[in-house]
Amino acid sequence: MWKSEERSDRAYRFLTPECEVRMRVQYFANTSPDNLRFRDGMTNRAFCLSANGEEDRACIARFVGAMAIARYDFRSSPHSHNPLNLRERVLTIDHDSRMSPRPPFERVLAVEGTAASDVQAFGYNPDAPGARPLTVWCLLRQDLYLNDQTTAFLIVHWKHTLDSISLVDVIPGDGTRWVNK
Repeated sequence: MWKSEERSDRAYRFLTPECEVRMRVQYFANTSPDNLRFRDGMTNRAFCLSANGEEDRACIARFVGAMAIARYDFRSSPHSHNPLNLRERVLTIDHDSRMSPRPPFERVLAVEGTAASDVQAFGYNPDAPGARPLTVWCLLRQDLYLNDQTTAFLIVHWKHTLDSISLVDVIPGDGTRWVNK
């Protein structure tokens, strides 16, 4: 069972040329091994995730580790529409020496209504051969793009461990500025 951690639910607000973006992160502690199953709050659709983030394909049966969900809410400018998708490119910028380096990861998230969510998960399957908890960690750089933009509107640095996922830094991209930082 996943339990939301008691951390401040800080919101980050940004203004891009296309829209205003509010980013909120909810952190979760894993209290028992379970699969990565979720329910979309807007559509009430249930789905599970694979190790590489695919929905309802090769879903992880059991997972021990940490998780965070970043929710992005969009409010369009008077002269434009809400974005249709949020694209992410994730690079491992540093990692524990006991881990194999991960290749860059890219994915497009559909904006449903006025929001998109991104799941950050770091853990292992306790049933896998040779699985044992280690104090491994990695630092990730996540570049976020709206629609087909070629430059990131937001750069987010994350630290993943088996006990927690932390937001290290949030950097506005070119043309993006903080709102009430």
